[in-house]
Amino acid sequence: MDFDAVLAGSPGAAPLPGMEDAWRWSPNPMFTFTASVTTDRAHLLQVNVRGAYDEGLVRDLLGFARERGGEFAGSGTQLTLLEGFAHGESPFDAVGVAAPKVHGYHEKEHPGLAAVTYAVFPAYRCEISGRETEEEAWGRFVKMLQPTRLDRSPVPFVKMRYDNTKTRSHSKGSERGFALESTLVRELGLLEGAEGSFIEWENRHGEVQRAEWVDGSSWLTVGAERQPVTVGELQELGHVTVAG
Repeated sequence: MDFDAVLAGSPGAAPLPGMEDAWRWSPNPMFTFTASVTTDRAHLLQVNVRGAYDEGLVRDLLGFARERGGEFAGSGTQLTLLEGFAHGESPFDAVGVAAPKVHGYHEKEHPGLAAVTYAVFPAYRCEISGRETEEEAWGRFVKMLQPTRLDRSPVPFVKMRYDNTKTRSHSKGSERGFALESTLVRELGLLEGAEGSFIEWENRHGEVQRAEWVDGSSWLTVGAERQPVTVGELQELGHVTVAG
């Protein structure tokens, strides 16, 4: 594909200073798009920013992803985490990459370009497992991670299911679904006194833990080991297990 011809023709497109084969354009005052071609010129890497734009950070995100393109291009992975990223005082410690079917960039105006474009965004290593299905990756990328913001806070990978007999709150179905860390910590706090209740959660490493309130006490189960813990300890554990 002739990326130069396609992108240079975008309204207001201009070369990105300090990076070859890269362009920046703004479809409206709210968004700024920046893209670069991979070293093998087979794919496009694109960072979409909503609101405040930091050219240095965006250029470093694209450069980092371009250097490690072999880790995600054509791999079939829907969300890829590239660890080891750093930019000045930025809190982001990783770069996230979303596959074409996940992000939907260029889908309507340039379907051919959409098929070879990877969305690049600033990330935290606690957010992505790399095992996400296409549906899960879409949900994370579109609804939870806010990938177009350069000033966002971490959204840790948390999958959970629960049933609280006291509040009558519960998850749907028998499978763990994505949730916010705050939801996990809140539900762990509400476990106290809810006889027969449980919470089961999974972090990005695939580690699963289960908390229960049985016979007037809270219990934690990890693998085959079951031990008594306080609700306060459970809340802290919930935070720790999804933070790294």
